[in-house]
Amino acid sequence: MKPAIPHSVTLDTELCVGCTTCIKKCPTQAIRVRGGKARIMEERCIDCGECIRTCPKGAKKALPDPPASMGGFDVRIALPAPSLYAQFGPGKRRDDIMAALCAIGFDDAFDVAWGAVRATEATRELLRRPGPVPRISSACPVVVRLVQLRFPSLIPHLAPVLPPVELAAREVRRLLGAEAGRVGLFFVSPCTAKVTAIKAPLGYGRSEVDAVLAIKDLLPALKAAMGTMGAMGTMGARREPSRRGGLPRPSGLGPGIGWARADGELEALQVPGAVSVDGIANVIALLEELENHTLGDLPYIEALACPGGCVGGPMAVSNPHVARSLIRTVAMAAEIAGPEPEASPGSPGSLGGASGCYWTESLQPKPAFVLDRDMVKALDMAEKMETIAESLPGLDCGACGSPDCMALAEDIVKGLASESDCLVRLKERSQKAI
Repeated sequence: MKPAIPHSVTLDTELCVGCTTCIKKCPTQAIRVRGGKARIMEERCIDCGECIRTCPKGAKKALPDPPASMGGFDVRIALPAPSLYAQFGPGKRRDDIMAALCAIGFDDAFDVAWGAVRATEATRELLRRPGPVPRISSACPVVVRLVQLRFPSLIPHLAPVLPPVELAAREVRRLLGAEAGRVGLFFVSPCTAKVTAIKAPLGYGRSEVDAVLAIKDLLPALKAAMGTMGAMGTMGARREPSRRGGLPRPSGLGPGIGWARADGELEALQVPGAVSVDGIANVIALLEELENHTLGDLPYIEALACPGGCVGGPMAVSNPHVARSLIRTVAMAAEIAGPEPEASPGSPGSLGGASGCYWTESLQPKPAFVLDRDMVKALDMAEKMETIAESLPGLDCGACGSPDCMALAEDIVKGLASESDCLVRLKERSQKAI
């Protein structure tokens, strides 16, 4: 039996008041409220962070790796997600942000946008091959797990391209080599699902990333470091901070930086007729249409669970609409800096072409919605569910602690709830008894 996935979204029961707000927003019906407290059903959780956004008491929290995880390494390398550059307001240069990362304890930094450029190249090659149409971007781990859970028939449509951070991490390890000692790679990310995806990779066996640090946790220290740099008159100057890694600073990464926002991947790909969708509810609606064959002909779908794209991640800080605009400006500036990413020193075609950019393992469905492994029992339970659901009021109010009446019926047949949990029916029975 495979070990349980170490989820990055967690519940603080001390703060939870059992208000049922979260159960209505969860896209996989992974939350129930019983005994006045919410409970996350881990087998259904895809770490999208919707409950974090909507919980009025802050009881749902992201659980990234702690900054203390940087200890124990000979060399510590930051892998900043492009969305980091949109957290500082206008006028802040990418070079200064990279320098600030070195100032707060990293030995060097390597831009994940480099991996996004490589992923773009691999996706273009993939789209030239015969295969299921449309292809669905696998860049967002929430979307990949959503397909596993709710739309398993669409698994063949997922583009089997490694995440940009994984491509960047592999390149760093190749550049530094064994002689660098024990190298720690730390992804500075806005995404709760990336924390989970690094520990339980999708489409490949083991990640080269050692830990995922939340942008919101590092941002105060980064801003303080940039303030010190400004006071010293070094802000904006083209200077190289003391860097033990000696990693290259590739230029021309504008298209990769643009991946931080919705439409950014499509803008880099330049595929006619491709579409972009962001926000988990919108993603689900589009995948339902795709599954029902009502979308028409599309070559490619960029699907991002967070509103506005990665800039809207639960572990980011800036307003996603402002950040989306800022990332466009940063990407344009980076594109002007150079037309193509610089090749790594002494390594033309460092990834061996696109062949090193694809999944190495097939993705399997995740049958969390199966009532029972025994088909006969599952059919019997399904019939009971229908009967129970017909007896319920159909208001889908959530007052029972389940997302809707059908979910309550499912919980009842699974022995997780009873018909008396329906407050509407309970009230009706009480009035009849008077």
